[in-house]
Amino acid sequence: MTAVPDERGATGALSGSVRANAVDLALAPYGLLVLRVAIGIDWIVHALLKTSRGMHTHEALLAKNGITPLLAWPTFTIELIGGAMIVVGFYSRQWAAVLLIFLGVVVWVKWPVGWLYSYPGGGWEYPMLWLLAQLALVLAGDGAFALRRAPLLPGRNP
Repeated sequence: MTAVPDERGATGALSGSVRANAVDLALAPYGLLVLRVAIGIDWIVHALLKTSRGMHTHEALLAKNGITPLLAWPTFTIELIGGAMIVVGFYSRQWAAVLLIFLGVVVWVKWPVGWLYSYPGGGWEYPMLWLLAQLALVLAGDGAFALRRAPLLPGRNP
């Protein structure tokens, strides 16, 4: 069986099922802008919530889950700065990629509770949704009105 090239000349496994017109190129940057701003604001609010309750509460939560409380202020700082950088689009893909680690830890901690976020102790449903939305931003790009676009991987176009 011979592979038939698509309109771009690609003959990969997905080339026949992924078409150039599968994404609305005129509006996709604005959809990514909405996603980027929502994710960034969520990180900022999440970080500020730690200080509004008192950092001792965040320290206790970390300790309860087997994570050193010494990471309370560094996690707050990275979430706050990362959220702001994502909102304005300054290396937003890289900041979102770093913050995926935080979401991965949350999903890991919540996994034993179960899927539903409404379970006592909160399940992993909501953190997983944010993890996947943020992964989509990392993979798809910065969107419109980003201050500093950078390729996710060196040597590639932003």
